Amino acid sequence: MERWLSKPRVLLALCGVLLMAALNRQDPMVYAMFLFLAVLSVLGFLLPWLSLRGMDVRTQLAAGGPELVEGQPCGLHLQIHRRVWWPAFMIEIETHWRWAQHDTVLRQTVPILHGRREHDLGRELSFPCRGDYQLVAVTLASGFPLGLMRASLTVTPGDLRLLVLPQAQSLLESLDWSVSEDPQGEQTTRRLGQSSELGMLRKYELGEFLGRVSWRASARIGELVVQHFQQSASPLLRLVVQIPPAGEVGDPAAPSEQGLRLVAGLCRRALAEGVRLRIYLPPGPEPLQEIERILPTLARARPGSLDLALALQLAARDMTAGEQLGVVVGANYPAAQLLRELAAAGLQSWPVRVYIALPPRPSPALQAVAQALQDQLLQSGMAVHLEAA
Repeated sequence: MERWLSKPRVLLALCGVLLMAALNRQDPMVYAMFLFLAVLSVLGFLLPWLSLRGMDVRTQLAAGGPELVEGQPCGLHLQIHRRVWWPAFMIEIETHWRWAQHDTVLRQTVPILHGRREHDLGRELSFPCRGDYQLVAVTLASGFPLGLMRASLTVTPGDLRLLVLPQAQSLLESLDWSVSEDPQGEQTTRRLGQSSELGMLRKYELGEFLGRVSWRASARIGELVVQHFQQSASPLLRLVVQIPPAGEVGDPAAPSEQGLRLVAGLCRRALAEGVRLRIYLPPGPEPLQEIERILPTLARARPGSLDLALALQLAARDMTAGEQLGVVVGANYPAAQLLRELAAAGLQSWPVRVYIALPPRPSPALQAVAQALQDQLLQSGMAVHLEAA
């Protein structure tokens, strides 16, 4: 019943009733009421159609290129050009974007668009979540002034893509870049370069290079000993991150998406403090170390492209003495599953730190889940950081 009682049908019915009453009663007041309602209805149907007449949409990337950071103004020229001389009012503009089977609609409203003018909406567009977005369509709509009819115009642009990088999360807690012990006695320090300072002497093992034998010390002791020099280098941090699953990708409030922002913040913090990076991202298996490659790869990471268990196995394969492993997961990641994956990768003997990402303004239920995850990991003897945005 409600779909039959729409505004246009009600107005048409009222106009018909007033017209019949005016013809029957021959009353000037009823004629005036009919004329007023008829003019109002015609304007309500005609003005939205006239508002979209002579409208063009032009899209072009700005000089900054196809990359931007989430939450910042878009590097896109979205120009609404009006060719006719009369103005248009209350134009609603929707840009439809697609990323990883997830559709995003950005909406803006232009109060007035003067005739033969252009309006650029590019700086008014901002993306709330990272991703490799493709512009699918631009829709212009208007229902001014009465909303009786909603005229719309859809424009399909060419192949236009924008890469939205994750916003690096600020880390308030000071991080301990500890390193694993080296059973061979080679010390790892924070300084860059090489050092000739003697670190230790140990017994020679069969098959080792004879050039490292300390002949003077061997003569004093009576057996072959090898000299070790201190190796001066920055600590090396290997990072493994949970890729957002299909149910959370593109959702700015999802814990796993916040985990990618936490990874970006960790990378910037580590590089600023002289820590070398190796981060395992899809497609793998080789880790990335340059921030110029890490951020775009984080932006393009799709669901199922690299499982956390497989990334942990790749990191365990490459781990050597003097390195640390960081694991970044969302606040809703199951603790039992994470412990099983760490055990299956054989990482019990390495220094592992788990970073739990908590999105802004989390619900009480999510806070409770994050606290339970932190408590279970602490009980297992792991170092845990709960990072809230």
